[in-house]
Amino acid sequence: MRKIIISIAAKSFDITLEDDFADFFEAEMARLFKNKNNIEIRDILGAFIQECHDRFESQKIEKELILNIDSKILRKH
Repeated sequence: MRKIIISIAAKSFDITLEDDFADFFEAEMARLFKNKNNIEIRDILGAFIQECHDRFESQKIEKELILNIDSKILRKH
C-alpha cells in the first residue's frame, strides 16, 4: 500500500492505493494533468470529458470489431 497526496483546488487529499495501482495512477495523473502540483476543478472536468470520449470511441471500435467477427463467423457456416 502506498499513500499519495493530491491537491485539488488548493485542498489536499490523502489516498492509499495498492502499490501496482499506485504506479499506474501516478502515471495517469502525470499524463492527464501534465505533472501539475495543484489541479483545478476545470482540469478535472476536462480530463473526465476526454476520458469519456476516449472510452466512447473505444466502445465504437469494439462494437465494429464484434460485428465484423460475427459476420465472418456466420459466412463460414
